[in-house]
Amino acid sequence: MPSIIPPHTTAAVPSTKTGKRFSKLPLCTASELRRRVEQGEYLVIIDGLVCKLNGFVDKHPGGPLSIMHMVGRDATDEARSMHPAEVFEDTMPRWAVARFAASEQAAWQASYVEDLHLPYSAPRSTLADGSGHPQPPSSSADDLDYVAIQRDYRQLDQQLHAQDMYQCNYGDYAGEAVRYAVLFGLAVGLILLGPASAWTYLAAGVSTALLWQQLAFFAHDLGHNELTGRRSFDMVLGICVADVLGGLSVGWWKKNHNTHHIVTNDVDNDPDIQHLPFLAVSTRFFEGRYSTYYRRAMAF
Repeated sequence: MPSIIPPHTTAAVPSTKTGKRFSKLPLCTASELRRRVEQGEYLVIIDGLVCKLNGFVDKHPGGPLSIMHMVGRDATDEARSMHPAEVFEDTMPRWAVARFAASEQAAWQASYVEDLHLPYSAPRSTLADGSGHPQPPSSSADDLDYVAIQRDYRQLDQQLHAQDMYQCNYGDYAGEAVRYAVLFGLAVGLILLGPASAWTYLAAGVSTALLWQQLAFFAHDLGHNELTGRRSFDMVLGICVADVLGGLSVGWWKKNHNTHHIVTNDVDNDPDIQHLPFLAVSTRFFEGRYSTYYRRAMAF
């Protein structure tokens, strides 16, 4: 999951083409990064470049919080796992304002602003407090070798790319389409042709429920732009499936679910696990928490 991927241990080195383009940008140290974030700048480190995203955050297709939760952090792995290559070639360079100068001490930090009070992003939960995902320690790497974790993650990512595992298998979707058609035909056929009984309508209802449940997985893939990789096409088809057939806004879902992928299972920041007052998926919710997504207290 993207949120457990550690930051770079040193500033990433851009490609030769990109490096020449940004070689004249000023250096930004960790202390300067902190100061500017405190002054209200949304600074995110990507491929060793400090990007100021204040002018882009409200236009981000994945929602503003998926950016704001990465303010003051190295988001290279998170960004690359969730965006096509053209984002780094065309979009990201427009917002670069500096090159990040990481010191050896700062390299171990999960966040350069974790101790600051940021109203849009609470400090990450840890395994020690019974919730959330592990985070790199702020002062040492005694608990986990995050350099090795990052290296292994990137090696696995390269292997999956080499094996074309990120390519959509349209044959599987053809099989899914047959399943949708069967469930839809069964529901309609029972209502129109079946005997008028409670069991007939119950069976039609079960068939319809299964159809909606299966379409939810399809809408999930469309919301991630995983069908064709073309955001506009997948979004329009997602609206047809989720909004029209399922009554769920795929636009709302994208903002919600992308935030979940950035701060996975974090009790204060991840809306996908904030189900109070109905469910408490972590004992930390017993204490009462504040949701940075919904901007309200969650009383247990």
